[in-house]
Amino acid sequence: MRSSAMILIVMLLQVSSVHAQVTDSIPQPVEVFKKSATVRTYRGYMKDKNYQQALQTIEDAMAKHEEVARNSQFYKYKLEALNELIGEENRKIYLQTQSDTTTYFNYMYELYVTGLACDSIEQLEIQHRLEEGKKMSPKLRYGVGERMLFYRKNLLSAGKFYYKRKDYQNAFRFLDMYAQTKSADVFKDARGNSAIADPNDLQEVSVLALLSAYGSSNYRSVLDYLPESLGDKNLEPQLLEVGSKSAAELGDTLEMVRLLEQGFECFPAAEYFFITLTKYYNDRGEYGAALSKAVRMCELYPQNRDYWYTAGKEQMLLGRDSDALFSFAKCVELQPGDAASLAAIGNVYLHQAHVAYEHFNVPFSDPTYANRKAAITEYYKQACGAFEQARRADGTARDLWLAGLREVYFQLNKGRELRALERGK
Repeated sequence: MRSSAMILIVMLLQVSSVHAQVTDSIPQPVEVFKKSATVRTYRGYMKDKNYQQALQTIEDAMAKHEEVARNSQFYKYKLEALNELIGEENRKIYLQTQSDTTTYFNYMYELYVTGLACDSIEQLEIQHRLEEGKKMSPKLRYGVGERMLFYRKNLLSAGKFYYKRKDYQNAFRFLDMYAQTKSADVFKDARGNSAIADPNDLQEVSVLALLSAYGSSNYRSVLDYLPESLGDKNLEPQLLEVGSKSAAELGDTLEMVRLLEQGFECFPAAEYFFITLTKYYNDRGEYGAALSKAVRMCELYPQNRDYWYTAGKEQMLLGRDSDALFSFAKCVELQPGDAASLAAIGNVYLHQAHVAYEHFNVPFSDPTYANRKAAITEYYKQACGAFEQARRADGTARDLWLAGLREVYFQLNKGRELRALERGK
């Protein structure tokens, strides 16, 4: 009995599968769009002041039927419903009765999106009629623009509202819409004159849009708004820094370096540009470029020990030992007891000893042997003196002087000092 039941179940499953395949292969009827019925339903909801359902009716029709999504009149309907919903939220805010500022702003943003789409689609409709040899002028533009214009100041207020609350993603949405629509065609008459009466605030809005874009990791928009924002001279160094960081995030190395160089040239006191550029050039092995930055900083700020130290390091990398010794000596002059610079001097002399030893390939009988041997010994002695000073300056910073002292004590046959060093004395 159990075996028979299992066979029956398998057969039923097979029949069900075949039925599903046959059903799937049958073309499903395409829902026919009934314009008059949809409009009638929409108007009924509007008459009953059920604006949310009216909006939903139009949105559903747009989602289901391409012909609706390409019809400017339906965008006008949507705009009307949104306008009423905004009015409802505005009244709630005014009367302080369960108002929702976020909903109010979102409806307003959607109204702008819808208005722009309506105008754009109407222009396409006009273009098609013209191509057919028929005349047609805009019928909706003026009304759409007028409706959008009513909320113009609120659009900016919404951007600032979100910015103060550090909701940078939403702040950017509204600030970007406000800035981008300053020259929108929907606000222009037949002669091209705009009805917008915005103050001259594009620069201010661009700065806020840029900072909002950066705060929401929208790095491409940061670079889009950077040129206009740089007109704010009070914030220029900070904006260049944000721009260079955004370019780096986008992998745009050329733009990153261009902005860093601009920042360094105009605002050398802002150390970010100097530090970032020297690291960039050092990572690429372009030590000469890094040194040029350090040299300029030494010229501008000769009392700053750190710039001299950086210059010395770059000079060492370039094999310019004499210049490096001068730079590190300047560090010690500015900051007596500078263990790092004293150890760096020791390393320069140690390097000179190594180079001299590599070329010390003459026989004992050579007349120059003694002098060349003495020169190497002198390098070791000078290195030894510098390392010992570094040790006295900071006995805990063993990574600065320990390895150097070991080598020079060994080379100078200072066995007692070397043993004491190893015992930590």
